[in-house]
Amino acid sequence: MLRGRTRYFELVKVLGLTDFKLRFSTSILGYIWSILKPLGIFFVLYIVFGYFIFRGADPRYKDKLLLGIFLWSYFAEASTAGIQSLLGKSHIIGKIYFPRSIAVLATSLNYVLTFMINMGIVIVFFLIDGVGFNRYSFLFLLYITELYMIVLGLSFLLSVAYLRFRDIVEIWTILITAGFYATPIIYPIEMVPARFHKLLFLNPMTFIVEYSKRVMVEGRILDGNYSAKTFIIGNCVIFSESLLLLVIGFLMFRRSAPRAAEYL
Repeated sequence: MLRGRTRYFELVKVLGLTDFKLRFSTSILGYIWSILKPLGIFFVLYIVFGYFIFRGADPRYKDKLLLGIFLWSYFAEASTAGIQSLLGKSHIIGKIYFPRSIAVLATSLNYVLTFMINMGIVIVFFLIDGVGFNRYSFLFLLYITELYMIVLGLSFLLSVAYLRFRDIVEIWTILITAGFYATPIIYPIEMVPARFHKLLFLNPMTFIVEYSKRVMVEGRILDGNYSAKTFIIGNCVIFSESLLLLVIGFLMFRRSAPRAAEYL
């Protein structure tokens, strides 16, 4: 049993690293494109919003914007790739038997590696700009763990359905675009009246992005609208929702995956 699990772990690692290498193998700049894309979005949005609209309102606006864009870029790209992971491995699935979850996990590993390198660049940018680590920075590890669980849960939940309903990715692309503007990335959440904050926080990405900015850039976890109790409850709820999505997604995947080859 242990030997079998070790082989599956090795297969996830090999497939994930192979995907990571092949992903940029046909482009001239290679991996650099994974940095240039979010950086390009950052510069455009910073010029429009940071310079003309929110100029002088927040001296750390550019740091928050950069972090939010990189978090959202990972969420958008990794979830979209995860949804297409089974179809992307159809050439293997149709010939060799292995747990279908390995295809999803390998795809997630590919984007986790990209995300880790990108976040290293973000941290270097922070340090150059005078944003250092603080006593709350460790909470960022919790938020990116929740983010990974959300991405993996969605990948499990929708990857099998995508084999039958190819419109899912198109619909997901629209939802990703709408979600970007519904999440306080390009605008501070303080711009939204407090009575609408509960509505915004129904989106788990709002919590992850907002509190990532607070603990990494501002060095705080509370504001005038929320108490320590509210903060603790909010963290417990988001973690529970992320874990629940992962569990439900995996159970639905395990139920449907054995028939995946029929739709390839």
